[in-house]
Amino acid sequence: MPRSNSRIIFILVEPIYAGNIGAIARILNNFCFEELRIVGSIPKKNDYYLAMHSEQLLDNAKLFPDLAAATTDLDRTIAFSRRLGKNKPIDMSPMQMASYVHDLPQLKIGLVFGRETYGLTDEEADLCPLRCHFSANPEFPSINLAQAVALASYEIASYEQRIHEQGGQLKVDAVSGAELDKIYQYMIEVMSGIGYFKDHETTNWEVFLKKLLAQLNPNKETVYRLRQMFNRFHVLVKGRGKGYEQ
Repeated sequence: MPRSNSRIIFILVEPIYAGNIGAIARILNNFCFEELRIVGSIPKKNDYYLAMHSEQLLDNAKLFPDLAAATTDLDRTIAFSRRLGKNKPIDMSPMQMASYVHDLPQLKIGLVFGRETYGLTDEEADLCPLRCHFSANPEFPSINLAQAVALASYEIASYEQRIHEQGGQLKVDAVSGAELDKIYQYMIEVMSGIGYFKDHETTNWEVFLKKLLAQLNPNKETVYRLRQMFNRFHVLVKGRGKGYEQ
């Protein structure tokens, strides 16, 4: 029996087709997920029809004007995408995603699903340091929105069940999203202050560092060492240390 997964938030960005949201509400109820966030409009009548015995998820769905607002209180965010490419690397499979989510039981994690027509914009994707991809027929890789949510929710629930049956619970003592953002900002400020960035960069260092930290999931000790390391870089180049807001 799946356990409550109230800390895992499903986020739909501007869903278009009537019925998808209702089907998703029913799926989330099947696997004991409790929170649905929607960037865009209120569900339509058809959504309530398909959300049989799960109407409370639609009634309690939180609406946001944009993805940034929908993710601001979350510790980690993972985007689901069918697109592959040099500038759109895939960080994890669905099974790896489930393991990642399971290993951070103290954190709020958002799973982000884009529009049925064209997914997420580049700006929206950049708000999600990690990307998960469902391996499918390369000639027809697009998976229906409700089915994609079903696959993701089932993967998490089944992984949790396997671990529970084995009697184990791996916990990673990772810092919160706010602390992760703080060390990220500090690293960027140090790099900028010592003249690391070139006039015409070929690497998006902001995206790279966000992804690196999200994959590393540092604990407080690791954050302290990163802060110490970058402070020394600043001393070596500028002759003085750089403060770190506590």
